[in-house]
Amino acid sequence: MKVSGHTSGDTVVGVVVTFTVVATLCTILRLWTRIFIVRSPGWDDLCITASAFLTCMLSACMVEQVKYGMGRHGSSLTADDKTRSLIWFWISIWVYYLGLGFAKLSILLQYMRIFENIPKFKIACYTVIAVVAIFTLWTFFTAMFLCQPIHHFWNPDGHGKCLNKLVLWFFNSSFNIVTDIATAILPLPVLKSLNLPKKQRYMLMGVLSLGGAVCVISIVRFHSLYAIAISKDPSWDNPLAALWATLEVNVGIIASCLPTLKGLCVRYFPKLLSITAPSQEPTPIFELSGPGKSDASCSASRSQTHRWKHGPMSRLGRRFGGVRIQEIDNESQRSQNDHISSPVDIKDGIKVTTVVEQVERRKEDRRQSEESRENLVPMTPRERT
Repeated sequence: MKVSGHTSGDTVVGVVVTFTVVATLCTILRLWTRIFIVRSPGWDDLCITASAFLTCMLSACMVEQVKYGMGRHGSSLTADDKTRSLIWFWISIWVYYLGLGFAKLSILLQYMRIFENIPKFKIACYTVIAVVAIFTLWTFFTAMFLCQPIHHFWNPDGHGKCLNKLVLWFFNSSFNIVTDIATAILPLPVLKSLNLPKKQRYMLMGVLSLGGAVCVISIVRFHSLYAIAISKDPSWDNPLAALWATLEVNVGIIASCLPTLKGLCVRYFPKLLSITAPSQEPTPIFELSGPGKSDASCSASRSQTHRWKHGPMSRLGRRFGGVRIQEIDNESQRSQNDHISSPVDIKDGIKVTTVVEQVERRKEDRRQSEESRENLVPMTPRERT
């Protein structure tokens, strides 16, 4: 059976540009939240910025490949078009590996911010970070120096040789899936130990495991990767591999950014987080932005551990310890009051008076009015005019 990785060039451009725009927008919102709202940028933000820059480069490579013939048979292309298409193809390979590596590192460093006071988890996280960093360097150098000399990649008729693409790309893709799985499941044992209602705990596990979508894309990409690895007509068989590679990086960026946007929602869309029970009592929400998080979030006591007795992951979770969430609505309410009790400077000379300030002013006016009435001297009928 003939294996093909073909789809139209227009499809590649449409999908690639759309997801790149979404990923870039998520990155901008994340940076705005971390820098201007919670005022706590970190190394994870630097990594995701690098990944967003690289995914824009990757998308540009895909567009250029389509321009020079990707999606068409090589027999219909000029020699110059073939060469230029292969040059952009070569660039896209190592840019893809770098972008994906930085996205994973951002997710892992974000875990470190959230669970910074759990020693065993930090050891496990540092281990995965080291593996991902080393693997990213490996893929970068093997992609860049796949052929000797380098230009033999886009000039295969000349003198030179290349590594076995099928073996190398399948090894890299397989190990990439392993790191995807490790990144996705790493926080689950700790999250399972949270002293939260099941529904909310599972929601948190789902949010922090969005990276699992990257793993699914990596697996789906196997078919198209095999097609391009054995292809005699790379311009025809490369489109699907190019499309899935770009999706993989962009979905990784989106998965890394979404959990950090709660501070943005608290500031500009507070009703989105007004989750209330039938009794109209607020449900506490765990903050996922790490240090410098919004004051309106409930606090996490990482110094106390919670041993769980049930569940298939109890042993693994016990190794990492646990995180006990202090679900005290009054504390959360006090935090909210503290958050809005001070005037917010928007521009020089302009201040926003909050609701709490207005209430306090009304109370003060009422008190002064009562004191004034007490100091009034009653007039006798004779004194009245």
